[in-house]
Amino acid sequence: MPLYRYTPASSPCKLCGTGFDRLQSAAEPAFAACPTCGQAVTRAATHAVYAPKLLAPLSISSAKQAGFTVMKRVSSGEYEKQ
Repeated sequence: MPLYRYTPASSPCKLCGTGFDRLQSAAEPAFAACPTCGQAVTRAATHAVYAPKLLAPLSISSAKQAGFTVMKRVSSGEYEKQ
């Protein structure tokens, strides 16, 4: 379901501020009035959120190329540099 931003039709409301966000399906009709104060509202355009896909986990060689120190666990509580 998309997230819609509703803003007051006239000046900012003293009770609600600059508006409110509402999660609703695209089939539902848009709000005509604010549910808190009853002032007329308009649905503002929302921007898509960019969420990049995560790549595969880094390999030991790529971690070393990135400047990380790679450690290997030898025994309980002891590590050595790889």
